[in-house]
Amino acid sequence: MKLNYIHPTSIIGPNVVLGNNNYIGPFCYITGDTIIGDNNRFEAYCSIGTPPEHRDYFTSDNQKLTIGNNNIFREFITINAGTKDITILSNNITILRGSHVGHDCILEDKVNLSCNVLIGGHSYLMEGCNFGLGAVCHQFSIIGAYSMVGMGTVITKNTQITPGKIYVGSPAKYLKENLIGLERSNITIDQLNKLITQYETL
Repeated sequence: MKLNYIHPTSIIGPNVVLGNNNYIGPFCYITGDTIIGDNNRFEAYCSIGTPPEHRDYFTSDNQKLTIGNNNIFREFITINAGTKDITILSNNITILRGSHVGHDCILEDKVNLSCNVLIGGHSYLMEGCNFGLGAVCHQFSIIGAYSMVGMGTVITKNTQITPGKIYVGSPAKYLKENLIGLERSNITIDQLNKLITQYETL
């Protein structure tokens, strides 16, 4: 078992639970009822588990956040705790500089958010989906597994981002199949069909 590294300038709240071998960089703030697994890396100025950006929950004590294992969080990212539900981040997720994950979101394994991506509250990001630089996602969105949301793309209230496809523009529009992404992730046709079924049930 390896101990956690916590930079002396960081602040860890009294209700935060840390696993093992986590790196907490300079000036991070981790608060609330937050549970963090193992082997996560938080670079400088991360703000984790803060109250939801929702006027009815700014001072509530009931928000929670769980983070799994082997995730990378770069500088200046923010992840809000939930309102009535728990904000959940799974495993092997990468979130790059300046991105935001809103309250009550669920991010499955291997999600990737590039710099300055904004994810509105109550959104569900399925396994392996990718967001390009500066993409924006409306609250209550469902993002299909192994889809690619292009740089600067805006996902509006009525946008459907189905598994295994590439979307670009404002508002987001279908461009083509994400063949390279599916091949890199070794996703078969049968696996993709199962993910599409899961997406439709969500």
